[in-house]
Amino acid sequence: MLGKLLKYEIKATARTFLPMYALLIVFALINKFFMAVNSDYLKIPRIIAMSVFVVIIVGICVMTLIVTIQRFNKNLLTDEGYLSFTLPVKAHTHIDSKMIVSLMWVFLSVIVSFISIFVMTVNEKTIIHISRSIDQFMTVFNSLGSGGYVILLEGILFVIIAALCSIVTIYAAITIGNMSSKHKLLVGVGAYLAFGIIEQIIMSIIITSFGGTVQHYFESLNRATMSAQVGAIQLLMLGMIIFTLVFGAVYYILTNWMLKKKLNLE
Repeated sequence: MLGKLLKYEIKATARTFLPMYALLIVFALINKFFMAVNSDYLKIPRIIAMSVFVVIIVGICVMTLIVTIQRFNKNLLTDEGYLSFTLPVKAHTHIDSKMIVSLMWVFLSVIVSFISIFVMTVNEKTIIHISRSIDQFMTVFNSLGSGGYVILLEGILFVIIAALCSIVTIYAAITIGNMSSKHKLLVGVGAYLAFGIIEQIIMSIIITSFGGTVQHYFESLNRATMSAQVGAIQLLMLGMIIFTLVFGAVYYILTNWMLKKKLNLE
């Protein structure tokens, strides 16, 4: 059933994102043409085209957030929720489908934005510069040995987990807001801000509790070997992953519990 929900969710959201992606690439090509011509007669059209390009990128970022909120709220917490929850699907499956699709559009939006910027700015000089940057990165990366691959894997995992945590935090806040009969939006925003404050408090407590030890440890790394420094980075990344994963799991469990026990579709 998860596959069917994913297919439906992708189909419903693609009609919003795909035209925006296509429009972004089109204006990237238009801007590339204006840059190549570089004529004073095209100065105003060039400024307009670049402004539209920037607006589209910002619009994609905003739309990603809006769609994330809208799809969850509309399908599960409004009148459509009656239909959604009559399906032989558990609450967590609905959360999973929307979370996975939202994550997909987040990464696709980032990738398409970078591709459009690359298409707009690419020339012989930028290719040479990118090639040199890649060579320098690979030189540093190879010097780290196998530890570099661990750090790379941890970095990828952290980005994915952080993105999922951000999405499910929004879901939890929306679901809490739905419990209010009159001020759903206000309560939801308040819940989201409260989550952030709680995270900051817990992080501050952790840093305060172990701050001296951690600071002494990292200061000692200035005299340590390369392998010890790599190990410290791996340990730091692992701590960030665990911290984010714990909060993400709490928000996920909270959202799932409220959808099953505290759902208010009035």
